[in-house]
Amino acid sequence: MAKFGVFLLFIPAAILTAGAFGAFHDQLSYTVSSEYFTAFKFHQFQLLDGRIPERVRAAEVGFLASWWMGIPLGPLVGVAGFIQRDARLMRRALLWSLLLVVVFTLSFACCGLFYGYYQTEHVDLSDYHGWYIPSGLMHVRNFLCAGYMHNSAYLGGLLSVPASWLFQVIYRFRHAHAV
Repeated sequence: MAKFGVFLLFIPAAILTAGAFGAFHDQLSYTVSSEYFTAFKFHQFQLLDGRIPERVRAAEVGFLASWWMGIPLGPLVGVAGFIQRDARLMRRALLWSLLLVVVFTLSFACCGLFYGYYQTEHVDLSDYHGWYIPSGLMHVRNFLCAGYMHNSAYLGGLLSVPASWLFQVIYRFRHAHAV
């Protein structure tokens, strides 16, 4: 029963962590392309109040765009914690899993940024017909790189689930005799 309580507490922790990750991530991607926010995301999320600093609004976009990832990630990552011997080990392993998910996802996002930088060495907008690219951008390449970074973060979040499962198995075997 104690393990079920750990699992239930893990889900809101995953939701808050996903939102915090998004806020942090969008600070990085705002640095890559402020236009990604001013010409796209602020409009998409209806955060157009110019009295609020752009960095604050970028963090808000990140939180709003990411918190919901904790809803599937929480149960999917959390269920693997049940393989631990007891609730204490489960709690510890799940907290480490949250860190792993964040680092894994951020690493994927950064790889996406670098891939985007490589892909956009010569920009041909016809290659991006499925992307929303507002007219009048001053730094199209940076805008596209921020898009690559965002798309890669979602993919990294998805792929972090099996990585966290593998971590849970390793953690279980490393703590097989812990009480």
